[in-house]
Amino acid sequence: MSGTIRNSLILVLMACLPACYEPVEGCLDVEAVNFDLEADKNNSEECVYPKVRMAIQHRYSKGDTIYRFGLVDSVYFDAQGQPFRLNNVRFYISNFHLIYTNGQEKEVEETVEILIPQPDGSDVPRTIEDNFSLASPRVTQNYTIGTLKESGGLQEVRFAVGVEGLANVALPASFPETHPLFLQDSSLYFSQDSGYVFEYIELFRDTTAADTIPEVLRIGTLPYLQEVRLPVPVNFRKSQGFHLLITLQVDYSQWFGEINARQDSPEQLIEKIVANLAQSFSVVAVVLQDK
Repeated sequence: MSGTIRNSLILVLMACLPACYEPVEGCLDVEAVNFDLEADKNNSEECVYPKVRMAIQHRYSKGDTIYRFGLVDSVYFDAQGQPFRLNNVRFYISNFHLIYTNGQEKEVEETVEILIPQPDGSDVPRTIEDNFSLASPRVTQNYTIGTLKESGGLQEVRFAVGVEGLANVALPASFPETHPLFLQDSSLYFSQDSGYVFEYIELFRDTTAADTIPEVLRIGTLPYLQEVRLPVPVNFRKSQGFHLLITLQVDYSQWFGEINARQDSPEQLIEKIVANLAQSFSVVAVVLQDK
C-alpha cells in the first residue's frame, strides 16, 4: 500500500472518530450525591441532592444503665416506686433545622400546599416547609426530613416536639394521603381550634391483670409545644455531595420519672411529662452517607 493511500485512510478514520463518539450524560453538579466526574454532558434531571435523615433510638434509663424502651409487657416504676406499664406512645416532630457554625439556620427545600380555614367558611391556600414526622417506639425506621444542599460546619439541630406553625391550624384533609399530618387516626387530632395531638400516650396505672383500660393522655395546643436544640459533635462538617443521618435518642425516663402513676390526675401527668420532655432528647451520632 502506497504511503499516499495509507495517509488518506488515516485521515478518513480521524474524520470519523468525532462523529462516532457519543457524549456521556450525567450529573455534573458538585453539590449532588451522584456527581459524575466522567460525564461530558450535564443532565440535571439525573442529579440526586443530599437529604437530611433522622433516626430515633427509643430508650429508658435507670441509673447508669440504658435499656431499649418497650411497650405493653415492660414494667416501669414511678417516683414512688410504683409499677406502671405503657401501651402506646406516639409524638410529632416538626421543623427539623440545621444550625451552622456561622450562625445560619437552614431548612429543607420541600414544601407542601395546605388550606387554612377562615371564619367566613372559605379556605386560604398556603405553602409551608414540608418537614414533619410521626414517631413511635413501635416503628424502627429512618425518617427523611428533606433536601438540604448546603455544606459547612454544624453547630446544632433544632426541632419542635409537636406540630409547629400554620400546619397546626390547617385542614388535615389538605395534606397528601401519605403525609404524617393526613389523619389516618382521629385520636391524633383535637379540633380545628386546637389542632393536632402532639403526644399520644396510653398508660396503665398499675401492672395487675385487672388493669385493662389505660389512661389516655392527649397532649397538644401551643403552650405544650416544645422546642429542642441539641449540639452536634464538635468540628463535624456536612460535606458536599453526601446525605446526612442524625441519630437522636429519647430517654422516656425523663418523661415519666416524676409521675405518681396511681394518684396523679391526667392534668398532673401531662404537666410532669411536658416539663422534662425537651431534656429527654440527645444527639448520639451524626454520619455522612453516599446512598
